Amino acid sequence: MTQTFRLISFFTLFIVFVAIAGCTTVRDVVMDSVQTEDSMGEEIPVKLVLLIDYPENGKDAYIEWVISVVDTLQAPEEVNRIRSYDNLDQTMSPHRLVEYEFDSFLDAATYLNRPEIAKVMGDLPNYTSNVTVNTFIQRSDYAKEEEGNWPVKGVLLIDYPLGGKQAYLDWVESVSSITVGPDQLKTIASYDNYYGESPHRLVDFEFANSEDSTAYGELEDIKAIETELDVRTGSWTQHTFVLRSDYTKQ
Repeated sequence: MTQTFRLISFFTLFIVFVAIAGCTTVRDVVMDSVQTEDSMGEEIPVKLVLLIDYPENGKDAYIEWVISVVDTLQAPEEVNRIRSYDNLDQTMSPHRLVEYEFDSFLDAATYLNRPEIAKVMGDLPNYTSNVTVNTFIQRSDYAKEEEGNWPVKGVLLIDYPLGGKQAYLDWVESVSSITVGPDQLKTIASYDNYYGESPHRLVDFEFANSEDSTAYGELEDIKAIETELDVRTGSWTQHTFVLRSDYTKQ
């Protein structure tokens, strides 16, 4: 089956060169392809997000493979947390979302340059039909975070309209108190794509269960905000993901 393996910015080069050139070349590529040397040293929390599609009838094989490499992926000290989710609607792409959280770009690059991690990442195309990797940094648009390991995540993947990023951000500020208000919502966070690639922005909403997620989406104020997204964004998609138990590093 034809593999589509599109990776963003320095992670593009990282994964491709893992497969064809080995870890020594990858180290040079990763360090040379980030935006600036200063950016690498900044203590900016980084979220690496993998959006994955399974091959036809290949989900079980993918999960078996993940089980075999999970200890390797979560062992390095650079990665703070790994979480994986399945799309509640398995007919929708992406089928799966995986998040890796780091304190800085340097930690992310150090992690990806470990030979054992490079080997796992290089094997990823053998178990997926499509993967995109995006580098996100958190914004401060929303302030709601209740303690807990919430199992349901709503995700908005947004592209800004041409020249319309600031207008979008101004609008978000005007509706943020409405967005965070309902009791069903446990946490919310927004992220910008560090490299300005599509999707430009990720917003995730966490809930205690799927019933709360559904009830939140049916609130009139929330439906009005979602309708306004058609006007305020260039494009957007919405997904509901359910937490898996593949990773224990929290």
